[in-house]
Amino acid sequence: MKTFKAYRVHTIGGKPVCKFEQLTMDDLDKGDVVIETAYSAITYKDAMAARGVGKNVRTDRPCVTGVDLSGTVISSADPRFREGDKVAVTNYKLGVNQDGGYADYARVPGDWVVPLPNGLSLYEAMGLGTSGLTAALAVDRLEKAGVKPEQGLLGVSGATGGVGSLAVNMFAKRGFEVAAISGKKDQEGFLRKIGASKILSREDLLTDKAPLAPPLFAAAMDNVGGVYFDRLAARLQPYGKLAVAGMAVGAELSTSVLPWVLRAVDVLGINVSRQLHMDERKRLWARMATDLKPDHLAEISRPIPFEKLDETMDRFFNVTVVGRVVVEVGSKAP
Repeated sequence: MKTFKAYRVHTIGGKPVCKFEQLTMDDLDKGDVVIETAYSAITYKDAMAARGVGKNVRTDRPCVTGVDLSGTVISSADPRFREGDKVAVTNYKLGVNQDGGYADYARVPGDWVVPLPNGLSLYEAMGLGTSGLTAALAVDRLEKAGVKPEQGLLGVSGATGGVGSLAVNMFAKRGFEVAAISGKKDQEGFLRKIGASKILSREDLLTDKAPLAPPLFAAAMDNVGGVYFDRLAARLQPYGKLAVAGMAVGAELSTSVLPWVLRAVDVLGINVSRQLHMDERKRLWARMATDLKPDHLAEISRPIPFEKLDETMDRFFNVTVVGRVVVEVGSKAP
């Protein structure tokens, strides 16, 4: 039986053990659609699963991780898909409770599969992936909430990360004046290149601790959480909007109701997991192929060979990763 390369996490003695190994199709979880993987990506969730941080992967048996993939359908029991279709799969239980994108082949439920829209290559799809979908949903929800470029500055925290950098570029492309908030002082050139017109350091945002600080933003997208959520809310103009998409510094929150009561600001939760209906998912992918397609995707994303996957995981914990890391799985892997 034909074997293929995969990166799996095993739980041994209560700890994760990650390794490349050879699998057969019989080793993969069941599903309606079999995909030859071209590309995957690394998200913080993937790194956490690989290093045993939090409860991000099943522990009852080995799991091929990778929460994103793009590739070509090679067989399908689902009539919506046929051999040769270019597709993408992101989140749901992929790479967590279902074998994911870090293998030459994936077998997944048809209900998780998105046909690749015209205007996106398989590589570009993974330059976007879960991170792009999150950024696109934030743009979409803020626009639907009535936020317009002429209202003023729009802040993005965690601006050098995968979600943050894509959001900076998408908002700038839609005509917003974007303030990129980042602790990486050496990345100012990168942030300006992808569309930021103003750069704020962590100190710029966090120094003023007043419950109602001088208003600065018409709207903001928080990819970090914790004290960043509090400070962004405190700096919103009256009737401002805050889209909350991440909690990199933790889920704990200490804040004041004053921005909501005295400035009438709104908070919009951004979640692209299973709760995002497939019709909405397809609509956002269509926007990412057209009006929200980043015009600096080549600068935001960078490819790594499949064999460099494991060693790259640790960079997500020492905060050296900028933008989006695309993994060349079946496209160029030996």
